[in-house]
Amino acid sequence: MGMTNKQFQGFIRLALELLRKALQKSPDNEDLKKVLDIFQSMLEDGD
Repeated sequence: MGMTNKQFQGFIRLALELLRKALQKSPDNEDLKKVLDIFQSMLEDGD
């Protein structure tokens, strides 16, 4: 059973929130920034 689009978008938003918190603790972490950009591009509305 797969995820609905709404569930997927919710998962991405949750991951983005966690990534942003991690970046607050390590603002110079380039790997976190890259992952954040990738996850951000996965949102339909580009939030």
